[in-house]
Amino acid sequence: MRQYFESNYCLNDLQKAALLAAGENRSSRSLEVHEFMRRPETKALVELLEEETTGDSRSIPVITIQGRNGGTYVCKELVYAYAMWISPAFSLKVIRTFDALHNSSPEETTSDKIKSGVILLESAAKTLNLSNSSKLGAYQKLSKVAGLPELMPIYAIDAPADAPDGLSRPTLSLSALLKQYGIRLTANQAYHQMAKLGIVEQRERYSRTAINNIKKFWSLTAKGCMFGKNITSPANPRETQPHFFESRFPELLKLLDTVH
Repeated sequence: MRQYFESNYCLNDLQKAALLAAGENRSSRSLEVHEFMRRPETKALVELLEEETTGDSRSIPVITIQGRNGGTYVCKELVYAYAMWISPAFSLKVIRTFDALHNSSPEETTSDKIKSGVILLESAAKTLNLSNSSKLGAYQKLSKVAGLPELMPIYAIDAPADAPDGLSRPTLSLSALLKQYGIRLTANQAYHQMAKLGIVEQRERYSRTAINNIKKFWSLTAKGCMFGKNITSPANPRETQPHFFESRFPELLKLLDTVH
């Protein structure tokens, strides 16, 4: 069962186990993580857990990782709740498995967590087109959690792939650049125009306070990385926030003029 650092477990992996459980006759749809997460009882439990963990960024009850190898990662309490939702027999099996996991040797547990962290980080970096500096920051945090020596570089180069000198380029938020160039467009309007050009795309994550519990955010595509970089959003570490190279912004504006 995959983990997200120390406290979150992949509910999608548990769903696969439930489908294979002996004596389980429910339809596959009735076991889906989505169906479980939308239940009023589950939402109420998530709300209580979020109140308990407010201010602790490493104890988020629900974390959604995008991409083919992603999934919904939840805290232990929600793992137990999902297992009980499946059946008492499956719940008992999950509880005993967790007991065995926590009674295993610390060396094995830490090693598994590090491997899971690396896999998740590589998947997220590829799916979200994270900048070199954002990836470096994540690797540095992972290294610290693992208790490894500080072997990573202090900084990373963030520049367009075709930059001739290999030096980092200054970046700004879209709102700041639109204001700087006197463009009478809101950032949201500009993002929708860039989406038509394949430069950005909208992604989603779980949010307790958002409509239908879905929070949308913008992310640069592989094509868009010629004009900027994806950084971790200051507002929420589970989102990206595009920043654009100042040197490439005039070129980007010319492309926006072609959108109708």
